[in-house]
Amino acid sequence: MDKVGALLLASWRAARSYRLRLAMSIGALAISVLPMWYAASALQGLMADKIRGEGSQYPPFLIVGMIVYGLLMVMVNALPNALSGGIANGSLEALLATKIKTPELLLGMFSYDLCWALLRALVILVTAALLGARFAWDHALAAIPVLVLILLAYVPFGLMAAASVLAFRTAGPFPQIVLILSGLLGGAYFPTKVIPDMVQYVSKVVPLTYGLRSLRAVLLDGQSLVSVSRDITILIGMTLLLFATAILVLDVTLRHVRRGGGLSQY
Repeated sequence: MDKVGALLLASWRAARSYRLRLAMSIGALAISVLPMWYAASALQGLMADKIRGEGSQYPPFLIVGMIVYGLLMVMVNALPNALSGGIANGSLEALLATKIKTPELLLGMFSYDLCWALLRALVILVTAALLGARFAWDHALAAIPVLVLILLAYVPFGLMAAASVLAFRTAGPFPQIVLILSGLLGGAYFPTKVIPDMVQYVSKVVPLTYGLRSLRAVLLDGQSLVSVSRDITILIGMTLLLFATAILVLDVTLRHVRRGGGLSQY
């Protein structure tokens, strides 16, 4: 973990040289919540029945989806983007030649982006609370493992995108397809029960569907983890299957690239 911390510190030192930009991005994020909040409030009457079981207010429902979706963008995009940058400036090949273990290297490469995304999520959450969002704060600790599980479910997509970068020099449209499908069919902005029947079956294979439904039930509706155990069990099964696939793909890709010296050709 020391190596992960060193990579995180290096990224922070590079970012803090742009302190004004960091401060302005935080301020702009807090302000951006306002129009979304009032627009969602205007839809409260229309959405009240449809979000039953996942909170009683549509604005907090939307806030939770917005926060989680922002974190998922990091889980899917940060690692392939970091690998692309490392390949472009020649630092990746040097890192792979060291004794650092591959999991530590991968975690260290996107740890800063994850920490920054968590800070942004906290700003959105606090802003929403100040605007009047009602959260079941006594269930906040129970909501944390659900959130962690959602993020873990999307790590494999980032690993597979990273493997694509190593093998083909680009992640292609894969990350965007994953995020678009998750956002539209996973309930990030509206409950999955309002999705047209002809595509609703697709939402059943989207990990975010089960994760967000569980998270909102706990954090907004005050339900226990036991009451959402079915969705959590399905999400765990999906996560394990995705990890097994992603690790296999990434391991084969790394072996091929190291054996062929492909990184030096970028």
